[in-house]
Amino acid sequence: MKISNNRPMLASQAARQAAPKAEAAAAPQSAAPSAPAESASFGSVPARIANVAPAAVAEVASKYEGVEVEPGELIVKMNGGMENNLMGDFAGEYGAKVIEKFNLPGDVYKSFGGDMMRLKLPAGISPFEAVAAMKNDDRVAFAEPNEVIYLDEVASEQQPPQGQQPPANGEPNDLDAKLWGLKNTGQTGGKAGADVSAVDAWKVTKGDGSANGPLIAVIDTGIDYNHPDLKANMWTNPNEIPGDGIDNDNNGVIDDIHGYYPGGNSGDPMDGHSHGTHCAGTIAAVGNNGEGVTGVMQNARLMAVKIFSDSGRTTAADIVKGINYTTQMGADITSNSWGGGGRSEAIYEAFKANDALHVIAAGNSNYDNDKRDNFPSNYDLDNIVAVAATNHNDEKASFSQWGASSVDVAAPGRDIWSTVPISKGSYGNKSGTSMATPHVSGGAGLIMSAYPDASNAEVKARLIHGSDKVAALNDISVSDGRVNFAASVEDDKVAPGSPNDFGASQVGTRGATLSWTSVGDDKWANGAAQGVELLVSDKPLGSENASVQTIGLGGAAEVGDLATYQYSVLPSESERTVHFGMQSIDNAANRSDMRTATVTIPAADAALRDDFDGQSVSFSASGDFAAIDVEGRGKVFSSATDSGTGASALTSPTVDLTEKTGAFLKFDAQTSLYWGESASVQVSSDGGENWDTVSRMDRRSDWAQNGLDLSAYDGKNVQIRFNHEGREGRSSGGMQVDNVVLLTDK
Repeated sequence: MKISNNRPMLASQAARQAAPKAEAAAAPQSAAPSAPAESASFGSVPARIANVAPAAVAEVASKYEGVEVEPGELIVKMNGGMENNLMGDFAGEYGAKVIEKFNLPGDVYKSFGGDMMRLKLPAGISPFEAVAAMKNDDRVAFAEPNEVIYLDEVASEQQPPQGQQPPANGEPNDLDAKLWGLKNTGQTGGKAGADVSAVDAWKVTKGDGSANGPLIAVIDTGIDYNHPDLKANMWTNPNEIPGDGIDNDNNGVIDDIHGYYPGGNSGDPMDGHSHGTHCAGTIAAVGNNGEGVTGVMQNARLMAVKIFSDSGRTTAADIVKGINYTTQMGADITSNSWGGGGRSEAIYEAFKANDALHVIAAGNSNYDNDKRDNFPSNYDLDNIVAVAATNHNDEKASFSQWGASSVDVAAPGRDIWSTVPISKGSYGNKSGTSMATPHVSGGAGLIMSAYPDASNAEVKARLIHGSDKVAALNDISVSDGRVNFAASVEDDKVAPGSPNDFGASQVGTRGATLSWTSVGDDKWANGAAQGVELLVSDKPLGSENASVQTIGLGGAAEVGDLATYQYSVLPSESERTVHFGMQSIDNAANRSDMRTATVTIPAADAALRDDFDGQSVSFSASGDFAAIDVEGRGKVFSSATDSGTGASALTSPTVDLTEKTGAFLKFDAQTSLYWGESASVQVSSDGGENWDTVSRMDRRSDWAQNGLDLSAYDGKNVQIRFNHEGREGRSSGGMQVDNVVLLTDK
């Protein structure tokens, strides 16, 4: 299922994949669970922390397994406003001191809905203890360790070809042959046309670098703002006087002429690394200046926000300050070629408070973001565009993460030639979704330059639906292809035709088959429309309190072709009515009139049900599995004990499916696993002699509902087993299970 507007949180906290780099700082804090610490003097541990149960501390720590955090530091958001002196009093209750109160001016503060601060804990008290304690404090909206994040870089495979590509008429004189992502004729050994169609897009706009044009913040390692190929496109703060040592515009930063460096508490975002300057060049190296290369936007305004040190290290706190700066200074686009760590609520809040379009790298660890979270690209915000990487053959780059629902578009990201700091040679070759992201940021800038009144949703839709459909890229993103900026900036105001013959068939407990006939772009001409959008609601569309989900789908190959989509839901013991709406959409995000359909999903029967709250529990437990009480849930079965016996199982009684069809298992689960541990669901149809593993569960720190199709076992007697392979002698969050229901068709 492809979600174009509402991105779900789908899986586990993704651990940092890049190897830690040495940093001249304190040693990282381990995420190992610990009991409340005591210092040399009796009673020195604050009562709020001393009274926290070790199990609660272990639960918090398990969420940060594999994630580096700053020793003894917390980020805390308060519920509502708080006087500065009261912040100090609050911190003192936990033995902590306020390091800083985050600058949340005006609209930023309104969006945050409360103050946020960074605290330093006393020696001997871990952040996990403090977070566990603050969960019970009504004044606290959230508290979390200050995570450490490193740049995740990918080695390039080849040295790009040397020499200049003779410019054609109307092309800039610095369209270097190495810039295959902008113009691909096969000059690097790749596939002709596997590019972003920049040359044709420039016939519409080369970008608007005026004060009215889009302001693009590169949130990265800074930018070499003196680079001859970038200098003319650097944003200059109009309300700051260079070099006077005064905060002229009262934004909290002195001499921020071209941007901000929160880690150095400085207005100088000079890049001593190279990553940010490389990204900036892809977005907007100056075009047609006879110098080096050109960016996607030949004319632009680039703001440098240096969140990473020159060694490629940052913290959640510095990221938040960097994002807040772009909010305060009015950035229209933020380009984010970074990610890693767990889900940070502080970073989420910063992005949420910012009305810009956030273009974010999907990650370089070659996994499906639909099944395993990658942050920040997987944050559930409508103004995020998540970007996968392609190579010069129009294939997914080998390192790139993907996601048919959680990644929006794909762009060139393998062996990309661009600017680097003058001190590092001025130009260089890099690879990664980090390199794909600035292509898309530049494309968004072209769209905003051509259509200054376009909303973020419209720009995002133009990026997605303007993409070229590429078979090799099917299902790696919502777009099913690679971005095409010429199509995205087309001046097209004619809507496509409405989907013909829209309706539903094969309705069952698990959904229905939707079908329609493909129609033309520009009503009926110019080939088939790029795709359709399916609206799904629990109430009639347009009615009050209707909950609507929007799903982006690819179009059929030709006008008149039949297209189908399998709408799937978890079966339920209750009958449900689902309302559908469908619109065709073209490359310029024009939408047709809507066609509608209504489907009644029939109820299913329960062949087995156990919520573990009654006196009689049907499941049998072995190993570490035992019934425990969980606040808000009642009793659940958990393998999280201190015994650490290794293999543990929770096994159902035998269920008779001999005259049943459509078997489907639903259950709630939490899997806070250490690395090397595994959790799975198994089925036996021979009385427990042999067990089939039907699902291996990813690490997921939060409770989530799961569904498994077990129709392969229709007509048999079965047992179901939840299996946890732990580490002997070591406790963990383990596997927790609740609300198990085995459903069948009536």
